[in-house]
Amino acid sequence: MTSVVIDPERQFLGCVMQLDASPARRLLAGMQATDLGEPIAADVLQLAIELVAADRAPAPLALLDGVWETTDTRPWTGGPRRLQSIGSWLADTYHHAPPVPAISGTWLKTVVLKAAWRRAVRAHGLRLVQAVDEEWATTTVFEVADDTARVDDLWSRYRVACEHAGSAREAAA
Repeated sequence: MTSVVIDPERQFLGCVMQLDASPARRLLAGMQATDLGEPIAADVLQLAIELVAADRAPAPLALLDGVWETTDTRPWTGGPRRLQSIGSWLADTYHHAPPVPAISGTWLKTVVLKAAWRRAVRAHGLRLVQAVDEEWATTTVFEVADDTARVDDLWSRYRVACEHAGSAREAAA
């Protein structure tokens, strides 16, 4: 069994790759590349967002073309088999995507955003523990504790995605 079968981020991207530009735009609404934990998945999501913004479908070959055009600052660059390995990753992700990409993708979006929110909460908590353990200045600890913008943003986008997922399931029934 390949890892893409149980990886919500890759399943979500597989759904995105199956859609034309307009439905992909709706599915990607509110998503950011930083929402994904795996670096290659985050970069592929960014490319998909850019393609959809240019009114192009985020199909695997279009994404691979975007990889080809990127500069050497992406983490996957380098090595003689770079495009081959990215192409294999994209093909595997596309191949193992769930059926009915608009509905499955809508639900997977909630799963991805919930995981991103949990990672953000964890990072915020660890930063607070670090601030207390290292005895940072009280005002700095307060600023760290008060800086919940990323956590709040993810929570808000997660709740909106949950509402859309419920509507999509009801429409499909």
